[in-house]
Amino acid sequence: MGNFLMRLRNFFSGRNGIDKLNIALIVVYCVVVFIKTITRQYLWIGIIQYALLAYIVFRAMSRNLQKRYNENFKFEQVFKAWQPYFEHTKLRFQFRKTHRFRKCKNCGEFLRLKKGRGKRTVTCPKCGSEQKFHLL
Repeated sequence: MGNFLMRLRNFFSGRNGIDKLNIALIVVYCVVVFIKTITRQYLWIGIIQYALLAYIVFRAMSRNLQKRYNENFKFEQVFKAWQPYFEHTKLRFQFRKTHRFRKCKNCGEFLRLKKGRGKRTVTCPKCGSEQKFHLL
């Protein structure tokens, strides 16, 4: 048993493994599988599904670490640009029952206001401007 584990460890040493791009590809793969079960378009979506799976395995088993690192770095740069959107969406979902969200008319920052009816005067924490909002 020990000999098998040593050979397995040697096989996987120096390989790329799972990084953030592979995790994102696995999520896309799961979405494709879900779409495939709903639409029952087995041929075309199946081709996309297996191509994605092959690319995920290829990236995980690759020994060209510098190229995989560059791909992952580019992906993280694109993802970093979208990260504030995802964080804002998470906050909106978290406080959906108790707060309303409005944009500052001066700087565009999102403001979180307690739910309720009537007019509110709010000071933006980013630019310091006072604004009036009418909540329903």
